[in-house]
Amino acid sequence: MEIIAYVRTIHTLEAVVDVDTLTAAQVESNIVRCPDPNMAEQAIALIESIRKEGNSVGGIIECVVRNVPAGLGEPVFDKLEADLAKALLSLPATKGFEVGSGFAGTRLTGKEHNDAFYQEGDRLRTHTNYSGGIQGGISNGEDITLRVAFKPTATILQPQKTVTTDGQETELTARGRHDPCVLPRAVPMVEAMVALVLCDHYLRQKAIAIHL
Repeated sequence: MEIIAYVRTIHTLEAVVDVDTLTAAQVESNIVRCPDPNMAEQAIALIESIRKEGNSVGGIIECVVRNVPAGLGEPVFDKLEADLAKALLSLPATKGFEVGSGFAGTRLTGKEHNDAFYQEGDRLRTHTNYSGGIQGGISNGEDITLRVAFKPTATILQPQKTVTTDGQETELTARGRHDPCVLPRAVPMVEAMVALVLCDHYLRQKAIAIHL
């Protein structure tokens, strides 16, 4: 399996990326780990500007997994997408997860959204992959595509209203390290979490096969 994650959005900037031809080298070609050179340049300028303001921005990391064997996952208690969601939402600063069409799929009808199957040699394929490589909690052999939302870091270098432990309103100004955007450093973390979940399910599948 090949796992490639990249920064898809930062604040209001969004990368234009062909995930079918995406390579790890493209992701690592710049400091923000965005394979779209135009967005990467704008993102670097944005992060630098936000840093000087003592503020922060969030964004979305997209991940694609290729050559996934069909059959990983379970239909009820250990759905593959549920385990991926749990692992990825365990990362710091995460606030959202979606797989395949995600929330955008809610704007389609069932006829539009259902993945139509076709035979390609000895392999069963789908035309659209709106399901993101997972159907009924189990991988179907198509590429798994998922996205994770990261919030702006809460620790900023600007005064913020808060309340003390004894209930008194006060003002807090953070000191020390300031992270204007965690997205670039979170890319390998997303890849690692996805790898751990898929390896767990692969070993589980092999153990069941051996037992049977």
